[in-house]
Amino acid sequence: MSRQRRNIVCQLRAKERENKWNIRRNLNIVKTIVCQEHSSFKKVWEKVSRSPIAYEGNRIYFDNYRSVYIGHGRQGQPELLYRLPQCPSKHKIEDALVCQFPLDHLPMKHKGFKGHLLALTRDNWLVRYDLNTGAVLQELFLSQRYKFRHLGWQGEGGTIVIRSIHAKLSAMARMAGIIQPLLMVLAVFSVLPLQLVAVMEVQKEIFGKDICDSGISQGALIIMHQGGTVRLYSFDRIVKENTIVHAKLGDMCSVVNGIVGSHPSGIPCTVKLKETPPVLFEVRCHEHNLQMGGFPWHYIFTPHRNNGVFHVHKVENKKQAHNGVIDMDLLSLEPDKAVFHADESGRILHISGNNIRILKLHSGDNATSELKECFTITPASPDGENTASLLARGEDTGWALSSSGRIIKKRIFDSSILPTIECIKDVDYENEMDLLVVTSVTDTRDDATHVASIGLHDNTTGKLIKQIPLEEEWDETMEHTICFDLDTFAHIYKSGTSKFHCVLYRLDRTINDEPTRVTRQRRHEKPVTQGRRTSRRLLQDAEDDR
Repeated sequence: MSRQRRNIVCQLRAKERENKWNIRRNLNIVKTIVCQEHSSFKKVWEKVSRSPIAYEGNRIYFDNYRSVYIGHGRQGQPELLYRLPQCPSKHKIEDALVCQFPLDHLPMKHKGFKGHLLALTRDNWLVRYDLNTGAVLQELFLSQRYKFRHLGWQGEGGTIVIRSIHAKLSAMARMAGIIQPLLMVLAVFSVLPLQLVAVMEVQKEIFGKDICDSGISQGALIIMHQGGTVRLYSFDRIVKENTIVHAKLGDMCSVVNGIVGSHPSGIPCTVKLKETPPVLFEVRCHEHNLQMGGFPWHYIFTPHRNNGVFHVHKVENKKQAHNGVIDMDLLSLEPDKAVFHADESGRILHISGNNIRILKLHSGDNATSELKECFTITPASPDGENTASLLARGEDTGWALSSSGRIIKKRIFDSSILPTIECIKDVDYENEMDLLVVTSVTDTRDDATHVASIGLHDNTTGKLIKQIPLEEEWDETMEHTICFDLDTFAHIYKSGTSKFHCVLYRLDRTINDEPTRVTRQRRHEKPVTQGRRTSRRLLQDAEDDR
């Protein structure tokens, strides 16, 4: 029996027989249960808030991360885990990240490796809160000079980047013709435990007066220029060759005249550039839209002033891949997206308004590569129909299909025969179950309502495994977020009253058919008879009839 066809019982028995802990096998069991035909998702909880809501790691964060609910509480309902004390507005949390270390990689000396919520406050404090109790584990003051507002991951390896706001001069200084030499400040920390890596000022004198933004990702310093030019530099090399101060949290430092990370000293600027570092990569693209990935390395970009087309080139020689031009779907009102797949397979997702194309890069001779289509995902309406199937049958839908497969809208048509149109709103990858989660919205024929549904697709073939309808109506003018987490998913959206809603759906395996009840006979009772036949004889007769 192959592993793919094993049922849950066989998987559990194999797990006990091998006597070893395998998280991938456990997740496969959960995936089998979720993908069963009679399994469904049921709306179990809803809460409204005046502030934005976040969901991550089976926890729901309200009131700017100050009220935390655990997803699986009593009777399967979310319940309050902890609530942080009230604080003045200057101590409001601006951004936060959930930091958890995998249990199978937790070192023996795990001080500082405890799961925590890393929060950045408005008054430049970086605070670590315990994930389960909300207790303050560590507080770090950043700076009195710079205003840090953005917190994000630098990449794999447990490194975060804190970005300040853009430095601006006063109105009087700008009228006097004074130029601000500083663009922004980047601070890099390693977490688990929290340690300072580098603090760097992005100066216009070094990178050019036309720079407009910067960031750090996957070990590369990204500098964006006006006009669409993007340049990449080695951040590790910059830190190694231009570090002027070696500072450690909690130690005395003469630069800040105090303890590093304490108030009012803060953290010093540890890296200072005297000249422009060597450029690793440079490209000019539309709105700095650049993606990197694949095996070997490729990049996706939209040429400058050519919005609507994506080009795929090789990083090594900047040669365009064969069939490496991805056209935009003209039917969609929203712009298409072309991104590398989050499963690190090197595939490319071309997401348009009504379908998803999965493309794969193939290496050829003479350092060339070719882009080939693997499969296409077209969302279906709740009744199983979609625009493509209606067009294939030749129905008069008000839309036409060109020879190349493009959907073209007719100039004049009767609105009463407008078809059911499915529009893709979000595509996410559920890495634990290896599923593509596609959120689509259907405009029904009868009225102007928008019905949303979530499709679970096989990541390898694109086959639709399960379609989950949402009970609440989808307002296309508002923000929506779908967070899928094994047997639970949250629909977070903003309503017309400027309130935020969190609707929680949970896996439900209730079978409508009533189970046959078998009553056990007591020892002193006689067997139930019907005529001269006992219950055992009735069962035997039933077996004979089969």
